[in-house]
Amino acid sequence: MIQLSNISTQSKIIDFIARNENSSIREIKNYLEKITRPTLSRYIKELKDLKIINPSGKGRSVKYSISKDGIKSYPFDISLYDSPNQTAINIFFNHDIFKSCPKLFTKEEEQLLEKTNALYSSWNKNTEKEYKDMALERCAIEFSWKSSKIEGNTYTLLETENLIKNKQEATGKNHSDAVMILNQKHVFDLMYKNNTFTNISIPMLIDIHKLLVKDLPIPHGVRTSNIGITGTQYSPLTIQSQLHEALENLFMLLKEIKDPLEQAIVALASIAYIQPFADGNKRTSRHFANLILHVNNLPPVAWRTINEIEYKKAMIAFYELGNIEPIKKMWVHHYSETVTTFFSVE
Repeated sequence: MIQLSNISTQSKIIDFIARNENSSIREIKNYLEKITRPTLSRYIKELKDLKIINPSGKGRSVKYSISKDGIKSYPFDISLYDSPNQTAINIFFNHDIFKSCPKLFTKEEEQLLEKTNALYSSWNKNTEKEYKDMALERCAIEFSWKSSKIEGNTYTLLETENLIKNKQEATGKNHSDAVMILNQKHVFDLMYKNNTFTNISIPMLIDIHKLLVKDLPIPHGVRTSNIGITGTQYSPLTIQSQLHEALENLFMLLKEIKDPLEQAIVALASIAYIQPFADGNKRTSRHFANLILHVNNLPPVAWRTINEIEYKKAMIAFYELGNIEPIKKMWVHHYSETVTTFFSVE
């Protein structure tokens, strides 16, 4: 796995180059200010050797840009996204992003995931159906609450539980908030309780999105209009035929990835990156990532304690850099947390 000499400073270099295409070493040094030329040259050489950035030109005229050949995975300081960047430059869709994907997990992560899967397998084998159903219901409620909260939903966990169990909407809350939560619970149940969804395909993705936006003022189907994403300079594709092509390229990459855990992470980040729908892309990506796990007899990710802002910052790193590492690290933690919370005898 990729290691960087100075994650904080090198993250600033990467971010500057992403927002200032074809940057010279002088421009980068002026931006960083308190760094020596030899140190900066060493950091840039490391990023170049790791194929995170690409040089063009020779001598003093060398310029640097972000490498765009496939999905990347390297340490990155997402706290850089704490404050809105005022740079006017747009960062456009990378048509080469789905050409390849590196191995995602460190040895430590592989060990954690193996332990997590063993815990789940033991629980699944030794737990009676009644208790399995109770655990799955608890997980479904917390997933529906948190997945909605990431989208700006105002319901608390207790209000979500009351809504789902008693069909009582919270006083003073928008009806659309209740609909969003109930739609997410419905899709979760169709997936994990009714086994309605059984294949990994583009039509299945579109069907899941349609159910998630039912009775909400959101068009379903692959969008035909432009959209923007708050908090990032990334501009998604605008032409419907290109959106279809991007989805096809993503699903070809998913077929090449043998590990279902890696498949789930790539789907989670990439569906949100493509933004194939007018709205509801991130919630659809979370459900579809869980579908990949489900068809492989693996547990879902509930995201129960995720910080919504941190989640969004991790997604910005993928939008703007093609760097899947920040959201991958979060996913691994919450996959393990979901099992130890809901599906473990320990």
